[in-house]
Amino acid sequence: MSNKGRSLQQIDPLTAATSWEAAIFIILLTWVYVVLATVSSLVHVSHVALMAIAVTFMTLSFGLHLWFAAPRHAPYGKRSYALVVFFAISAACFQVGSMDNHVTGYFFEWGPIALALLFASASGYRPLSDQYFAGLAAVLSVGGLLALTSLRLDIPFGPAYFAVSGITLIAIVVLGQASYTQKATSVLRAWNATVSELTQQPSQPRNSVTAEVTKPFLDEVKHFYVELLETGRVNAVDVEKARQLSGEIRSELLTLSTRTWVERIGCELHDPENLLGRFDLASQSSISALITGLRDNGVRSISVSLRSDPVTGRLSCVVLGKDDGGRSDSSYRLRTKLAPYLRVMYVVFQDVRMIEQDGEVKVLFYYAS
Repeated sequence: MSNKGRSLQQIDPLTAATSWEAAIFIILLTWVYVVLATVSSLVHVSHVALMAIAVTFMTLSFGLHLWFAAPRHAPYGKRSYALVVFFAISAACFQVGSMDNHVTGYFFEWGPIALALLFASASGYRPLSDQYFAGLAAVLSVGGLLALTSLRLDIPFGPAYFAVSGITLIAIVVLGQASYTQKATSVLRAWNATVSELTQQPSQPRNSVTAEVTKPFLDEVKHFYVELLETGRVNAVDVEKARQLSGEIRSELLTLSTRTWVERIGCELHDPENLLGRFDLASQSSISALITGLRDNGVRSISVSLRSDPVTGRLSCVVLGKDDGGRSDSSYRLRTKLAPYLRVMYVVFQDVRMIEQDGEVKVLFYYAS
């Protein structure tokens, strides 16, 4: 499945575990509200059987939603979501149809409200298209029923007002949550794509290290081998020459092995206090992704400077590079291109700022290890 058709739960399973805990809280609170509103509105209920079906269907919808949303049952599939939405919309319609007086206050009209809260709870488990289709089905079903019901009631502002006011909350929640889902998934897709590019080339670093070590000595080693083949013998001078070459290559290997992860990705490191080891894997990945994003968008000569804040003890970091975009709109373009990376930085680090001045790009942030 392509990333565009995936939900937040599938793109970021760790966050989905926390979302499930939030879903439990929202659903339990909503179910308590449904019970209290039902008991309080019994005097206005003309069809008790329909109200009983409404409560049963909404309870069933809540239970199924929590079951499908549990991390151990991931992913929350399209059919599962459709089943939950079907029971929830049916419950809201039965609740609307069971009332004989719809001018008693919004508290008693728990069907549309509970339905909206369910949509809010489930927004992280299905992609944008499914949320829109579910919201449209809810608006048409509940809004249509409210419009039909209003024909037999004395509504002060008319049937249209009655129907629209009943579905407004559903529309607001669906549109708001869908917008949030779209933003969040786009950021996560950009982040995952960068991490994937960094991890899907396992053999390239080894080859590049070998080439980097052997290139300065390649001509000399070839010449040495040719001399050995021509003479057909090995004397003391040849032994000493071979020892010298092997020592130089070994020294280069030791130098490369001591390079930090910042230097290995082609950046200059200024770390007089030896603070680089304080970064954990998540923060290292965030910085690496940012550097990749900078380099892909025309920023060169990137350096990373670290120091310890004497007051707070936080690690202060500055990523500095030269922007060779050469266009009047390069500043806006660069900020737009780097937006996904910066949003991740905002989560991992503190006080993240990006400054562009005189062809230089600075990203400053703090890290509290």
